[in-house]
Amino acid sequence: MIISMLDNGIDSLKKGFSNYLNYVEIIKNKASISKDDYFILKQAVLSMHHGIEILLKCILYEKSEFLIIEEIDNNYKSAYKEKTENRLDNVFQTSKASRIHTITYEEALSRVKFFIPNLLSTQLEEKLKELNTLRNALTHAEVSVNDSDVNKVFDGLLVEVDILFAKSIGSDYKATYGYSTIKANYDKYMEYLTNHRMEAKKKAIDVLIKAQEQTRVYASPEKIIYIDSFEVAKKYLKCIQKEFHFGMDLYNHYCSGDTTVKINPDGHVHFWAKDNIAEYIIKFKSMIITFPDIKSNQSPIVIFESDIDTVEDENIEFINYEDDGRVLSGLYIKKPTEQTIYNPTDINLFYNNYQYDDSFVEPDYYSIERFLDRKIFACLNFQKLNYKNFHTILRFAKNLTGEELSKNLHAYL
Repeated sequence: MIISMLDNGIDSLKKGFSNYLNYVEIIKNKASISKDDYFILKQAVLSMHHGIEILLKCILYEKSEFLIIEEIDNNYKSAYKEKTENRLDNVFQTSKASRIHTITYEEALSRVKFFIPNLLSTQLEEKLKELNTLRNALTHAEVSVNDSDVNKVFDGLLVEVDILFAKSIGSDYKATYGYSTIKANYDKYMEYLTNHRMEAKKKAIDVLIKAQEQTRVYASPEKIIYIDSFEVAKKYLKCIQKEFHFGMDLYNHYCSGDTTVKINPDGHVHFWAKDNIAEYIIKFKSMIITFPDIKSNQSPIVIFESDIDTVEDENIEFINYEDDGRVLSGLYIKKPTEQTIYNPTDINLFYNNYQYDDSFVEPDYYSIERFLDRKIFACLNFQKLNYKNFHTILRFAKNLTGEELSKNLHAYL
């Protein structure tokens, strides 16, 4: 069996990530945690610990093989001689490999801190020490650890570790989160964007990084963010709309060059198309955000999936059954009396009075359309940045769910 040091570390780290995320998902709706659940958490701790230990050694090994050796004894000297004479890559490929002792997790952490100053933040160093304490508790005896202590260690650890290795090992390290690659190269990216006078793109990158940090919902390795919680989507939109308005294309070929988006506490999403003087409403199902190539002037793409929705009993008869779904169209009249009308007879009467009755006082009003079926509903771009032909994306996504689209979108883009 031959596994490189880097692949060995990455494999364990990803198993640790996977087990922990699996554990969190399993216990989310449980009243009590079972022994089998804790076994998953145990594997997360052990795998994370092993992966981090090996990858810390990778960082040191890049500087010198000597830095990961516990003691330069006769076994190592003999192995080193064999490596040199046979032009091997390292001493672990020699016949003496099993007799060579590398440094411990604690010593690897200590040496990285000493030989590569400023790589580890104080906060991350403490978390890595706490992880070691957890691992020792799991491997040496009966385990009695507070769940809150474990959660405290893992809180933010996955991303911090991912950023650490993406930054220190570079392209050979396969980042688990697209966010990690961007964050690790943040200064380089910002310098490039500044030098090329891409201020809007620079602002967009900043906005998406801040949104990920605030919500702790991160991009995949393909730099795609999938969100199925309207509360999280609301936080993302708040970050984005502090700096940008949207352009928008809908599945039915409606479009708008100036759109703002609001998510209500009941999970309904309201798209206000200022240039159309119209509001489009869906029930939230999911939101997808794509992270464009840094060096392009392309906008991030925000995609909304609508869910099946219901209407008030008195308005059911006014639903339009179109080829691509159910729509309830109406008018919202602000003054003199605030009301929303959906009855086509009342709407036609309103427009007839507006056009032909000279005595009719035009009220403050706008049109409303409520879309009631599940579909990939809208593509939005950040204003001031270029964007792709959204209708090709919407056609591609026509028969997909949001989750399916998020897994296939990177190949399409």
